[in-house]
Amino acid sequence: MGKSAVGACLSQRMSILKEGILLTKRGFLANVVFFFAYFTTHYVFSYYLSEQVIAPTGFDPHVAQAVLNFAMAFVLATTGFRLNKINPLRAIYTFSATSVATIVLLFLLSGSAIDWLIVFAAGISLALGQLAFFLYFWRTTVQDERARIGGLIGLISLPFYFGAIVVTPSLDLGGTILLSTILILTTFCVALLRPSQALLKINVGAEITLEKRTIVLYSIPWIVFSLVNATLARNTSLVISQQISSSFYSSLVLAQLFATLIGVFMGGFVADFLGRRPALAISLTLYGLSSALPGLFNNELAFLSAYVANGFGWGFLLILYSFVIWGDMSNKSNSAKMYSIGLIIFYVGAGVGFLTTDAFELPLIVSSLASCLLIFLSNMPIVVAPELSPPDFREKIALKMHLKAIKKVKRESQNRT
Repeated sequence: MGKSAVGACLSQRMSILKEGILLTKRGFLANVVFFFAYFTTHYVFSYYLSEQVIAPTGFDPHVAQAVLNFAMAFVLATTGFRLNKINPLRAIYTFSATSVATIVLLFLLSGSAIDWLIVFAAGISLALGQLAFFLYFWRTTVQDERARIGGLIGLISLPFYFGAIVVTPSLDLGGTILLSTILILTTFCVALLRPSQALLKINVGAEITLEKRTIVLYSIPWIVFSLVNATLARNTSLVISQQISSSFYSSLVLAQLFATLIGVFMGGFVADFLGRRPALAISLTLYGLSSALPGLFNNELAFLSAYVANGFGWGFLLILYSFVIWGDMSNKSNSAKMYSIGLIIFYVGAGVGFLTTDAFELPLIVSSLASCLLIFLSNMPIVVAPELSPPDFREKIALKMHLKAIKKVKRESQNRT
């Protein structure tokens, strides 16, 4: 009797957690493959392959990497919005093929000028491919499910992404080119799923047009986070790594990775069931707390707590600003523009980070508390920003739970009689 009650309770909770999920299994797997391929290839290409190609030319690779990210942002700002007129699945395959062709050219051609052109062509193609993926994601999901689906995509994809982070630093130029090629080629595996036009459940809801104020309010935290994460947070991590043993630092990174996985999973459910604003407030608070701890308490427990909180906060933010917020502010005519804004901010932040990599090394307390202050200040726009998720979804969930509770009480009263 007890086991059946527990089973019924778990079944009830699972049905509530799956409420509003419309994405097919094939559509979900396609999104997982596309996200993993582009997210991981961008890391390998931007942080390692570009440096390995440019460093032998004698030019400062960090400056070149910054210029590359700025160029990717510029292309998205000037041409990215036009992807609205193109089938996103076709665009993904096109930009994947272009990326593979240009990266493979690095095997065949040599010479500083040619290599530079190839690197920039490949980077721009990858940026446009990332945008095409997000448009595909938007067109295959609806608002009620977007955060949970994004969280599950992150939960499945990130372990493989972390594996690439571990492997890539040990590869030479040929190995990095090969890894980048294999990663982007995985996008073509989606063809085996036969994602027909029927999968593209194009969002045909009301053509809502949000105030520019709303877009600005939700953009500010992402701008601040992108800049802090690429500059002050990197400085904090560097100083901590110099103060502790390499084995303990590895333990911190591992704890952060596990916390990130939990964060992306929980963040999706919190954003769908409680709303985008509460989820964003939680993520910024956790990230701000993780920034302050190392500066206030210079000990191993503080460092461990900081890295775990950072992982949770980063996981929430990854889901919210990769999949959810720009999609919530999108309609059929502006979805490419909305997701472009998010990617442009990310690329510009990464570019600034490359420019400042060797520019300064701040004391731990300065970078730590400055990061905390900026992150907490970025919470202020969210206080006055309107909620993006539909309130009727949360009301439907609450009503469903209420009705099930009534049925349970009714069954119990009947059993007593």
